[in-house]
Amino acid sequence: MRRKLIASAVSTVSLAATLLASTSVPTFAAVKHDQAQMNTPFAHIYVIMMENEGSRLLVGNPDLPYINSLIQNDGYDPNYYGVTHESLANYVSFISGSNWGTHSDDPTQVFNHINLVDQLSKANISWKGYMENLPSVGYKGYWFPDNLSSNASPSQTPPNALYALKHNPFSLMADVVDNPTRNKNVVPLTQLQRDLNNNTVPNFSFITPNVINDMHGQPPGPGATVTWNDTKQLFQAGDNFVKNTVQEITSSKSWKTSKSVIYITWDEADYPFGNVTPSQLATFTTPGPDAPIVPAGTVDGYTWPGGAYGGGNVPLIIVDNAAKGHFTVNTWADHYSLLRTIEKNWNLGYINNASDSNQVKSINIPGEPK
Repeated sequence: MRRKLIASAVSTVSLAATLLASTSVPTFAAVKHDQAQMNTPFAHIYVIMMENEGSRLLVGNPDLPYINSLIQNDGYDPNYYGVTHESLANYVSFISGSNWGTHSDDPTQVFNHINLVDQLSKANISWKGYMENLPSVGYKGYWFPDNLSSNASPSQTPPNALYALKHNPFSLMADVVDNPTRNKNVVPLTQLQRDLNNNTVPNFSFITPNVINDMHGQPPGPGATVTWNDTKQLFQAGDNFVKNTVQEITSSKSWKTSKSVIYITWDEADYPFGNVTPSQLATFTTPGPDAPIVPAGTVDGYTWPGGAYGGGNVPLIIVDNAAKGHFTVNTWADHYSLLRTIEKNWNLGYINNASDSNQVKSINIPGEPK
């Protein structure tokens, strides 16, 4: 998570004038689209996790023409939320169904709990984590590059860093990072194009952009190219990343010949630094299902009144090659719900908070079985 001064939300009145036509290539749907197809599991699921922006600043923003074209022309859940703050807790929540009590971005944390990789491996479902600017397969460093001194705190972001372990859910899990067989599935993003070209892309792909392309930004300092204060540049970089990655996937043989879906979301809605009113704090901590309950006190430097400490409203965009046209889901959901949706697709069972069917619901696409 980073803190920055938040400008007023962009009006959605001019949204239509700023949108570009969607460039998704729903060839699979065009070739065969019937109820039997809609009732079959996805062969390939892609998750693209962006950073630190809420719906109020993204939806209708003219600096995000491609992202908003997806919102208008593909699937969208306007009622989706981050689990909590800070960033790392959301990645852990997605992959394991709980934040395990952490609200810290300390990348030295490792979590020894059942997780999605365990479920996929048991079911022989292939997976990979594609990390932009990861210097090598299975890299275990906290940052890359890193121009800080060797005695700097691991929690201190180097100004020149592009890869951040705290945005890599796989390397936060003990039974992945400490297992050489599993850890070799955490690869540089450049391998995605190769896997798509060779039609060897795994069933489940988690894609993490670098800290510029995910809209997070670098801290000001020597070596920084786009800081977290450069909102316009970060938005443009993020929009271009989503466009290039979605088009890379949707132009592939795999996309055109197998039932596939892309989920694009943000880890949390960021909130501003400085004096924050109770109503502002409530906006940026709006909870989704099973958001952690945090007692009154000081959290992330703010006076917290106590209650569900949610991650705020963020977009969830769904690009489904078996669906026709725009659809809205409007399910009250968060990263636990996305985990549950993936588990449901492959009949993996449900772990931790994803198993709470009273609150956590699958994100059902119209026409798909509920």
